[in-house]
Amino acid sequence: MNVNTAHKITQQLLAAGHTLAETDEDADVIIFNTCCVRNTAEQKILSHIALAKQLKQHKPDLKIAVIGCLSAKRKINGVDILLGTDNAMDVVEKLGVAVRQLPAEQGTTAYIDITYGCENYCTYCIVPFVRGKLRIRPRAEILTEFDQVKDTAKDIYLLGQNVNAYPDFPKLLEELAQKDGDFTLHFLSAHPKDFALETIKVMAKYPKIAHDVHLPMQCGCDKILKLMNRKYTVADYLEKIRLLREYMPDIHITTDIICGFPGETDEDFAETVRIVQQIKFSAAYIFPYSNRSGTAADKMPNQVPFRVRKARATKLVELMRELA
Repeated sequence: MNVNTAHKITQQLLAAGHTLAETDEDADVIIFNTCCVRNTAEQKILSHIALAKQLKQHKPDLKIAVIGCLSAKRKINGVDILLGTDNAMDVVEKLGVAVRQLPAEQGTTAYIDITYGCENYCTYCIVPFVRGKLRIRPRAEILTEFDQVKDTAKDIYLLGQNVNAYPDFPKLLEELAQKDGDFTLHFLSAHPKDFALETIKVMAKYPKIAHDVHLPMQCGCDKILKLMNRKYTVADYLEKIRLLREYMPDIHITTDIICGFPGETDEDFAETVRIVQQIKFSAAYIFPYSNRSGTAADKMPNQVPFRVRKARATKLVELMRELA
């Protein structure tokens, strides 16, 4: 989603006569499009902003803009423009550039937002607090944007923090898959609790829908899934995997896994390892649990030491390398 926002802002500025600078020192404008889902990302972006502010001391006309999740979470001093996720696109206007209506085309790959925000309130996740509650994009807007890109883009991605929370998502998927054009349709990211059998059937029915799905499991232990407020069990998740492979034997399944969530014991982690071995994902994004201020998990008892979180994540990464 951040790639999509950054692309649209870049295209607006290029259309207005700006050019991409080779280095920070060459730039008249530096825009930081931020994510703060994990603490490491937040600290990294803060260090980059600090370097830009140092540059501004020697180049006072330099404009620094910070947009996105980090701006919604905290005040950042010493920058010219500070915008959250809902009004990130206003950065173009704030820079004094006339906004033009541009086609949604992004080369061979196109991204189309269909939902914004999330209200699942997983206890580790800061997204609902920085991107707001679930908002549904009007169907007519989605169809119009899709029609703009379907004849040129090879891969079209439907995007959302919880993409399959879109009302009657299988019907939307089916409608788009029936359109003319030499494209492959994908969607990111799906929540296991909302992943319906009807979606699987539509995926299997239409050749234009890619046989790939990103289905974040987060943990393979029911006790921890409940603490995470994920609203499904390991058995529920395994059944979704079984159905995906039954209807599409060639399905490419990827996932997210958090290691060292508060209260996770060695035995709990061993359950996750066992489930990963059983499912044999095509790939997995594996992270040590990251404390985020303002989330329920940050105040939970039995916080796992970071060295243990990291060791578990490393062990799981090594296992995934073997399996993949």
